[in-house]
Amino acid sequence: MATFYVLPPRACLEQAVSDLFGKLLPGLPLPVDSWDTLAAHIGTSAGWGDDVFLVPRDELPEGDVSEALAGGYGAEPADRVIEVSLARPARAWALPAGVSGATAAR
Repeated sequence: MATFYVLPPRACLEQAVSDLFGKLLPGLPLPVDSWDTLAAHIGTSAGWGDDVFLVPRDELPEGDVSEALAGGYGAEPADRVIEVSLARPARAWALPAGVSGATAAR
């Protein structure tokens, strides 16, 4: 069973990383793709499995999140989804049975 973290849009993630490191290490430049680099390093260091997916919201088409994850990321019924927002608490749920499109690259 996989876990999909549906995160805020990529621009918000990049800004959050920039803000954090700007406070911790003022004056040092960050790579353009700082969010991707940081997420990859943390995932490797923490030993996140191949069944954990970080998906910025703007990488999903508009509409039903379940269908978008199934079609674009191979999510299957009962996979866990955690929707993260900067404005409200995270919401966790499982993909329902009958979600179509689970043919993509998982």
